[in-house]
Amino acid sequence: MNKKESLIINNPWWKESSISPKFLYKRNREEFYNIIENLDNKRILSIIGPRRVGKSTLLYQTINYLIKEKKVDKKRILFFSGDDPSLFFNENDKLSDIFDVYFNNILYENFSDLKEKVYIFIDEIHFIKNWQNYLKIYYDRKYNVKFIITGSSSLHLFKDANESLLGRIENIYILPLSFNQFFSFYLKYVLNDKDITLPKFNFDNPETSFKSLENFFYNENLKVTIKKILDEYILVGGYPEYFENRNIYTWQKNLSDDIITRGIYKDILTMYNIKSPEILEKIMYYIASNNSQTFSYNNLTKIFGIDTVTMINYIGYLKQAFLINIVDNYSSNMAKIIRSNKKLSILDNGILNSLLKRKELSSNDIGHIIESMFAFDMRLICEKENYNEYYYRNDLKEEIDIILDRKIDTIPIEVKYTNKIETSDTKSIIKFLNRTNSNSPYGIIITKDIYKKENNLYYIPYWLFNL
Repeated sequence: MNKKESLIINNPWWKESSISPKFLYKRNREEFYNIIENLDNKRILSIIGPRRVGKSTLLYQTINYLIKEKKVDKKRILFFSGDDPSLFFNENDKLSDIFDVYFNNILYENFSDLKEKVYIFIDEIHFIKNWQNYLKIYYDRKYNVKFIITGSSSLHLFKDANESLLGRIENIYILPLSFNQFFSFYLKYVLNDKDITLPKFNFDNPETSFKSLENFFYNENLKVTIKKILDEYILVGGYPEYFENRNIYTWQKNLSDDIITRGIYKDILTMYNIKSPEILEKIMYYIASNNSQTFSYNNLTKIFGIDTVTMINYIGYLKQAFLINIVDNYSSNMAKIIRSNKKLSILDNGILNSLLKRKELSSNDIGHIIESMFAFDMRLICEKENYNEYYYRNDLKEEIDIILDRKIDTIPIEVKYTNKIETSDTKSIIKFLNRTNSNSPYGIIITKDIYKKENNLYYIPYWLFNL
C-alpha cells in the first residue's frame, strides 16, 4: 500500500458524508470544548495524556465538529498517526513525505499558498523522528495550516519540542475521567438518561457554594443514583473505554495489558535507555501496595537495589507517563520541600485495583482510594488554574491530606471518608487554620455523607463535591 492509499483509508470523511459514530463519544468531555476554543488560535495545539485515555477520539470529535458545525471542506482535514506502519515503515520516512503526498496528490494545492485553512491532525506524533523541527519550519513560514497533535507523554517528555517550539505550541492535558466526568458518561451510556448538572464548589466563594449543595444533599433519589455510580467508579477508574464493556474481569485485563505493561515497555522505553525496565513494573506494584503513603528515595533504593539517581529518574518516568501521582510536603521553604518525603499514589484507581487484583473492595480499601481520588481531583484543578498541591506533615506528626496552594492563600483539605468524625480527626487542620501567620481563610473536610459547617470548616460528602 502506498502513502496516498493509506491516507485515503485514514480519512474516510473525504468520501463519506460523516464520521462513523463508532469513532465518537456519546458525551463530550470538558477538554473537547478547550480544543474547540483553540482552533482559531494560530499556535500548534498539543493534546497530551496517557495511552487509551481517549485522545484519538477527541481528534475525531474535533474533525466531526469542523465538518458539521464549521462546514469546513472535508478534503481540507488531514488525519494520520505517527505509529502507522503504512506511512512510517522505515527510518527514512519523514513527516514532509506525508505532506508532499497530501498537498500534491490529494488536495492539489501548494503548501505555501493555500486558498483556505487546512487542519492537520497527527496522532501519537512522538513516534515520528524530528517532528518538532518540521512543525517549527511550517509554523514560522506562516502557512495557512492549523496543527493539532497528540502524544502519550508529559511536558517533560516533550522537553525538546517545547524548547524548539517555544511560543508556538499550546498544551491541553487529557487525563482519566474525574468522577464528575464519569458520572456524566454513565448517565448517557448506561442509564440513557438526561444530564444532571451538579453545582461546582467555588474556592473563591465557599459560603455560596456550600449553600448551593443543600438541595442536592437532601434529594434522596439523586443521592442513591450518584452513590451507585460512585461505587462503580471507585472500582473501575476513569478510562472512557470502560463503557464499551463493563465486565470487571475483561476490564482489569485490558488495563493491565494496554496501559500498565505497554505504557512501561513501549511508551517509556521508546523515550529512555532503560537497562532494567522490569524494575519500573515492580515499583508500580510497590506503589499500589502502599498507595498514598509517604516515601523517601533512599528507602526505595534499598528496597530495589538501585542507586538514588536511577530511582529518582524511574519515579519521574512513571509520573511523566501519567501512571502515578507525586505530592510534596508543604513548607514555606522551597529547600525543605525538595528534601522532604513525597506522598506517592497510583493516578487512576482502576489501575490501582487492577494491579492489586481487587474485584471487590472493603470499606478500608475505599477510604484509601477516595483519598488518592481526591488528590487526583486536586491535580486536575492545579493544572487548570496553575495552583500547587501538597500534603502536610510537621515534626509533631500533625498531618493534613492536601494543601491547595492558590498563591494568594492556602486551603487545607482533610479526607475522612466516614460518617463518624472524632475531634482528633480535625485537630491538625484546625491548628493549621489558627496559625498566627495563616493565610488560610477556611478548610474542608471531605466526608462520606456528612454535610455541615462548623466555624470555618466545611464538611462536604465526596459524592457532592463536584469539581
